[in-house]
Amino acid sequence: MFFLLFALDPSPVWAGSSEPQSGGTGMRLAEMTEKASTDSRGQAELSRVQEGYVERATREWRDGTERKKLQEASSLLQRNTERINSSLRMASEAAEAMSTRIRQSGLLERAARLETTAKEAGARLSARWERERAAREREREQRERDAGERAREQRR
Repeated sequence: MFFLLFALDPSPVWAGSSEPQSGGTGMRLAEMTEKASTDSRGQAELSRVQEGYVERATREWRDGTERKKLQEASSLLQRNTERINSSLRMASEAAEAMSTRIRQSGLLERAARLETTAKEAGARLSARWERERAAREREREQRERDAGERAREQRR
């Protein structure tokens, strides 16, 4: 807690305050916290000083430009969120409409038929290629046999 209160030292909230400034607000609160840990009377004083600090900080916040900037940013964020939600809603509706139209048009069934036809054509081409390869292989074997026979006849 000491380090947290020490970090409050440069705060402009206490500037111009009627409270005595012994080393700054952060230091004073840190010292009071140390004393309050051993002295029950110091706890009441610490509580009073902390409440005063919070009240001053709240007052400055309420009247400050930072709050106005935050409010403007918040309203801009709200408007952007509404626009995003509207865009998402429209995109969702468009996607749903497109999905419905695709189902109604029978496009998926046509695509499935085209895919089946393409697979069948591929299978036919593959079978034809295999038959042609087998025929070439038979022709090659026949040429080799014929060449072997001619070679035997010439040796006789």
